[in-house]
Amino acid sequence: MTRKKTNKDRGQVLAAAVGASGLNIEDVAKKADYSRAAYYKHIKNPQLEFHVMIAYGKALHYDFTDEFPEMPKYLLEEPSEAYGKPKSLDEALQVIEQLKNKYMELLEKYHLLMEEKVGKK
Repeated sequence: MTRKKTNKDRGQVLAAAVGASGLNIEDVAKKADYSRAAYYKHIKNPQLEFHVMIAYGKALHYDFTDEFPEMPKYLLEEPSEAYGKPKSLDEALQVIEQLKNKYMELLEKYHLLMEEKVGKK
C-alpha cells in the first residue's frame, strides 16, 4: 500500500491543532521541547519536518498522520508513562525484584536455547 502525499501547509496544520487544543502556546512548545519563538518559526514553515510535528503531536496528544498519511506513525503516549511510577520506596524495590527475577528467567531460557542450537551443529 502506498501512502498518498499531501500538499497541505504543515505549519498551518500545526497552528490549527494547537489552537483547537485550547492549550497555552508556551506550554505546548515547552512540552514539545521547543521555545515559544521556535513554535512561531515552525508554524510559518509549510514544509515543517515530520520529527518536529511528532514532538508537537506527542505534546498535544494529537495524531498528525490523519492529515499527512506519508508521515511515520508514532505513539501519542510514551511507554514509561503508561506504567506509572512507584508510590513508595518499598514499591520501587518490589518492582526491581520482579524485573530482576524476570530477567533471570529469560537469561536461563536464552542459555538453554543456545545450548540446543550449539548441540545441533
